[in-house]
Amino acid sequence: MKPVTLRRSQRPGPWRAALLLALLTGAWVASAEPLHPAGKRDLYERVLTHPGAMVAATPGGPGRDPLKALSRLYVYARETADGQEWLRVGTGTREESVLGWLPTRRTTPWRQQLTLAFTNRAAGRAPMLFLRGADDLRAILDSPAPGPAAAALRDSVAQGRPDPRVLAVEPFNFIDLSRHFYLLPILDFAEYRAATGDKVRALKVASVTLPDPAANQNPSDQAASAPPTPGAPAAPALPTPYRAAVIFVIDSTLSMGPYIAQTKAAVARFYQQVRAAGLLDRVAFGLVAFRAAAGDPAKAAGLEFIARTYANPAEIKDGRDFLRRVRTLDEARVATDRFDEDPYAGIQAALDTPDWRQRFAERHIILITDAGALDGSQRDPATGQRVQSSTGLDAARLRSLAGEAGTSIAVLHLLTPEARRQGNTEPAAAQYRTLSRNAVNQETAYFPIDEGSVRAFTAAIDTYAGRLIENLARPAAPGQPPPGAATPAGTDQAAQIRAIVDSLGHAARLAYLGQVEGTRAPEVFEAWISDRDFADPSRYAVDVRVLLTKDQLSDLQQVLKGIVEAAEADLNAEQGTRSFFDRLASVAARFSVDPQAGSRDQSTRLADLGLLGEYLQGLPYKSDVLALTQDTWTRWGAMRQYEFIDQLNKKIRRYGLYYADQDKWVDLAQSGGRDQSELVYPIPLGDLP
Repeated sequence: MKPVTLRRSQRPGPWRAALLLALLTGAWVASAEPLHPAGKRDLYERVLTHPGAMVAATPGGPGRDPLKALSRLYVYARETADGQEWLRVGTGTREESVLGWLPTRRTTPWRQQLTLAFTNRAAGRAPMLFLRGADDLRAILDSPAPGPAAAALRDSVAQGRPDPRVLAVEPFNFIDLSRHFYLLPILDFAEYRAATGDKVRALKVASVTLPDPAANQNPSDQAASAPPTPGAPAAPALPTPYRAAVIFVIDSTLSMGPYIAQTKAAVARFYQQVRAAGLLDRVAFGLVAFRAAAGDPAKAAGLEFIARTYANPAEIKDGRDFLRRVRTLDEARVATDRFDEDPYAGIQAALDTPDWRQRFAERHIILITDAGALDGSQRDPATGQRVQSSTGLDAARLRSLAGEAGTSIAVLHLLTPEARRQGNTEPAAAQYRTLSRNAVNQETAYFPIDEGSVRAFTAAIDTYAGRLIENLARPAAPGQPPPGAATPAGTDQAAQIRAIVDSLGHAARLAYLGQVEGTRAPEVFEAWISDRDFADPSRYAVDVRVLLTKDQLSDLQQVLKGIVEAAEADLNAEQGTRSFFDRLASVAARFSVDPQAGSRDQSTRLADLGLLGEYLQGLPYKSDVLALTQDTWTRWGAMRQYEFIDQLNKKIRRYGLYYADQDKWVDLAQSGGRDQSELVYPIPLGDLP
């Protein structure tokens, strides 16, 4: 892949430092182990190698073994030779992993475990500014109008007038972290309130991109390569083929007959439009139907399925082919056990549809239902047990999975009279607003259909798909700024739908361009950024990820399982609340700083939360679970406590999905995958306990 072209106002110095996010503490060792940072007892010192670093047998000795740039190493000892400091380093936390000695100046320390990822600028935000100093950032935030102040700097750089305050501007194309791994590790931060009154985090970051294996460069070549050329890159024309697909995920229970028929008819119309526009090879539609599990085996047999894929867009040839595949779909002849159904099973089936991620760059899921979603908030009236989705996921977790898959979710919620009588509309609306808040544009694609009107429903589908087809038929305009999805209050629903489709389509194009053109993150420099857009602080510029190894993720899952099992066993016992909290808080906190703690034979007490201070010191983000206090836990009562445990169960489910997702594991040690346990996965911070 070619390096990204930055709008850079000044070339970086010759240092070309390389910084990589360090991993969490590794396995426990009985003999020699890496050094601990000053004042710490559970964290190890780790460094990342600069381009051209070479290992020596002794301090001050000649380099003999070149290391790959950006390799993560543990520090075992320090010595001074010939007036400079040297580090004894190893690839792991055991003595046998030691490689030799490196000059300290050829490394960069890293003590944290959080990294940032660009959000897609289709949210309507402006490109991120990488500023030389914290004062430069604060000057913008202190101005009466931070948006115009930042825009003036961007314009100056774009017009070829370098500004010493600006090191770089975010690349035009979106950089997909799941396809091209990069790091924006936090070096420092400050909580700040802008002159406008908005809360902002000022973050000092080091911008790092892993070396491109295809370039076949050795570390010295990388160190000597030229920095990006200054100037504003033109927005490239959209290459072809760029394809889009929509999968309708439709409730197929007793009440849904008219909507199923209208959806089938609508897709037939869409294919006529697609054929007329000459876009049969560019856009396709699919359909997944869902119902819900039933306790009674006879009823379950009558319902036939929980989720079933009727039409895979990657396989559909035209409208006739689509109708042939869905002709057997009708509403169920048997009622499900409750009004809420299992749409999450349908969305999971859509996300897992074979080949559509490979074939289509722009992917939409449109959920159609008149009922809420089973997510553990409902109880079986016969047993009193909570009823979960068959996926074990809730709206937030499923939304996160869709975001990582680069797939948007929209919801057409049918507010039927029966749903209102059931008192189902408001709880379901809350679920679906969460589900449909898409990360790429940071807007909610939730569209309620008042009274379940079939006419309004058909109009909404026609508007959504029609706008998608219209956008595909219209060539992309180079240099066109990303549209904002937000529309003024009172705007009619059709305009809201068009704005959402425009924004989601633009996001997909930016991601596609980044993939096709090999757009990479800014290469190597330290700078200050805002975590939010200057012009609109409601829009985040970065997302937070934490890197966990396979062993750490597996151990985390096992520890949480133990916590949940213990809680379920003694939650209702005498003094159970205090016993449960002691174990939950102590083990969770201990595990977060030392993933092997859960597998050791050692006591864990509330007092062990002192370890949490080590881990969170200097970090701008904290875990909701680890911030839980005894007073809060006790005040919640059994109902809220159970909900809390239910959320842990959903996180456990997520960890299993992450572990099985082989495509996203990253070899930060650049060992060629020799040690599979050291591969890391960039997990959203919200998925930690």
